[in-house]
Amino acid sequence: MSSSNCCSPTSKTTLAYLVGGVGSFLIVGVLAWLVVHQPVSSVDAERVSQRVKFRSEVEAASGPKVTGYALDTDALAKGNKVYHVPIARALEIAAQDFKDPAAGRAKLIQRLEDKSKQQSFE
Repeated sequence: MSSSNCCSPTSKTTLAYLVGGVGSFLIVGVLAWLVVHQPVSSVDAERVSQRVKFRSEVEAASGPKVTGYALDTDALAKGNKVYHVPIARALEIAAQDFKDPAAGRAKLIQRLEDKSKQQSFE
């Protein structure tokens, strides 16, 4: 018997890796092509229009609270005073409070303690 093989074990391993790598790239390429060239279904287009409508409703409802000054009447009915301040102004106030980090933290903790105090009805 002759033991002359055309391929050594290392060349077989290299060929297997090469075929596996090329096959992987081909599979990924075909999947990418399918994703790009797949037409948008009517269900997706319908869902997009619903999301756009919902977002515009949310932005219209929350616009005044985010961009203007207001007193929250729902919270006021519950006995709390909640003020709406524009985001830019709220950031300015926070930056002023925390110029001295220790004082800002103490002020924040004091407000938390004041808010969470139990009311006594004695």
